[in-house]
Amino acid sequence: MPPPRTAAEVVALCVALALAAPACATNSGPKVAEQLPLVQPAEVADEAFAAALLDVLKDGQRSEARQKTLLGVSRRLLVHAGQRFDAGADERGLKTVLGALYLLRAGEQSHVIVDRETSRAVDAAIERLSARGDLGRTRVLFALRAPTASEAERREIDEHLEAIERFHRETLTGRPLERAGDAERTAVSMAMLSHSHMEEAMRTINDWIALGIHGNVTYQETGKRPPAEEAIEIARSLGTGAVTIVALALRHGDVQDAVQRLLQSNARRVADPQFFSALKDAEQRGDAASFRDLYDALAIEVDGSIGGETGVDADLYEAARFAVLIEAYRKQPDHAPTTLELARALVDLGMCEVVPLLVNEAISDRSTPADVVRGMRSVLSAITTDASAGDFAAAGRTIAASRPLLERAKSLLGSQGGAEAVAELRYTMATILVKGGRAEQAEGLLSEALADAPKPAGHLARARLLRQSRALERALTDVAAVVGTKGADPVDVADARLLEFEIRRDSGDRAAAEAAVSAALSVATKAVVDRKAGVQRARALGALGRVLSAYGDREGARRAFERALGAAPADRDFVSMIMLQAASAGLALGDRESLRMALQTGALAGASADSLVYGALWLTLADRQAGAPPDEAALEILDGAATRASWTGRLAAWARGKVSDETLVKKATSEAARVEAAFYVAMASRARGAPSEDALRLVAASPLYTSPEVNIARNLLAPRASFELPKNLKIP
Repeated sequence: MPPPRTAAEVVALCVALALAAPACATNSGPKVAEQLPLVQPAEVADEAFAAALLDVLKDGQRSEARQKTLLGVSRRLLVHAGQRFDAGADERGLKTVLGALYLLRAGEQSHVIVDRETSRAVDAAIERLSARGDLGRTRVLFALRAPTASEAERREIDEHLEAIERFHRETLTGRPLERAGDAERTAVSMAMLSHSHMEEAMRTINDWIALGIHGNVTYQETGKRPPAEEAIEIARSLGTGAVTIVALALRHGDVQDAVQRLLQSNARRVADPQFFSALKDAEQRGDAASFRDLYDALAIEVDGSIGGETGVDADLYEAARFAVLIEAYRKQPDHAPTTLELARALVDLGMCEVVPLLVNEAISDRSTPADVVRGMRSVLSAITTDASAGDFAAAGRTIAASRPLLERAKSLLGSQGGAEAVAELRYTMATILVKGGRAEQAEGLLSEALADAPKPAGHLARARLLRQSRALERALTDVAAVVGTKGADPVDVADARLLEFEIRRDSGDRAAAEAAVSAALSVATKAVVDRKAGVQRARALGALGRVLSAYGDREGARRAFERALGAAPADRDFVSMIMLQAASAGLALGDRESLRMALQTGALAGASADSLVYGALWLTLADRQAGAPPDEAALEILDGAATRASWTGRLAAWARGKVSDETLVKKATSEAARVEAAFYVAMASRARGAPSEDALRLVAASPLYTSPEVNIARNLLAPRASFELPKNLKIP
């Protein structure tokens, strides 16, 4: 029977279990891994990071050469973590710091990975962990940080640590078992990051389990229920004590140590026999299958009880399973299920760039189509995870490393849609690269995808990229491909015609521009008539709004966008997209009423908080330009966002005068943020009557064609040319 998981189940624990003979200490004690010599980390550049990480994952030998590479990899991860913290992706940054430390087993840990460049990541992690009250890991990270700290920084570290510990002492109350549980949490938290705290952690866990057993015996003998807080601690000690000891040893890469620690502690009295059997099997056999079984046994042992009041520590569980996965992978690197599971763990811990290399080595002619598809999904997950955190540089490196895997996947899937599946993945990759400003890489992927599986949306995306790079004739060729595709989505066709209109207009070809915008209007109008409801009607109305904006028809565009928002389904992302289209058109046209409508209607329809910040910001810019009083609803949105640490929070603070132009530009760490900062500073200058055309011209030339700011800047700078709506065309 598994150990008790909740306070209610404690009462069912057999008295005989608690009365078992106490654990016996041995003279030899647990084997401790020998500390490797102190060496300096190898220099691991970003371009070599994935290959170096793959080497240390595959090779578990404890050699000086590997130690240098390993420390170099961990150090590079800390650099990446610092970049993620700087971009406002705090949770991603913290996970990356932990991932860097989890790679280091007992005997491999070294303070030399922290230097002046990597210390900012450690400082940021300390700030986040101390705010959560995680005293244990905060202590370890302070110790790592101290050797590179200046005298003033060391004083600050000492004061900070003293304040945390004083607060901890002052708030520590409760019965002996509750205090023992608190001490166990802190000791485990420290030992997770540093093997030097292992003995202290084991003593603390052992005492905690003993008190839990005693509390349960007392209940069995007296029938008196313990207080709720104590009952919870009894349940946690009996339910997770054994797995906590094992997980700590496994996290540091030593299954033999895990067995010895378990046998020499009170944990052996509450350990599930099947779990111990899986652990012992991995110690004795040491092959891939036994480690895979141990990986599964860890999940069964915790039985879904992770974190919370009675569950095992979530970070410890993650670290232990990660270490077991690495061992299983080392012993059989071509076992696809293990590799794919390891890939998922690496993504979670901020090491996405190695995923395509890892998967590529696991996929072979013997792989099933399902494994190949899962491998491609792993790569997509790696890319989108970094992109979602604003780390487009890492996403770009992962995409570049994916080429061999994609070619192999296309071949292995063959007639089962391999070319089409790979093309779809490349289309998605290109979209991500565009958002990161990596135009050349994105164009190459689009060209490869179009060669294998051409589609109008792909031609349109490449046409927009080519227009930004001034390859206008090639862009028009892609426009013609969209228009000439039978059965193409009318919205794509309308947007292609709009793109043609802009190219012709900007080139001074008035007649061709008028023909293109007229064709766009015809297609968009028919789409609105044909589509009666739902997302397709909303898309058609949005296209009509964009076309009418090109004509300069403020009222018509406003009505079309308002109807699009009314027809939009209850989908936050879609509503936000339509709202931003409406608001950006309003700003480009200088139509404050359109901006106000977009903001109000978007808020009622459930647009995202970030999109509302942009809408409010654009409305305040238009009000400034017009010399009008600021909109109160817009100010309320900006004030509510100005305290957030995100990029939109910084923009809101800037709009409210709490952040200077110089600070906003300095805080822009991604390409998208840099473009936005340049745009808003230029628009503020424009509102003051100062020259802004040169700055806006730089924004308009950015490869970020999906950026509303780029499109607004381009339209503001476009030649002034008015086109009359066709008199014989009835707009629905």
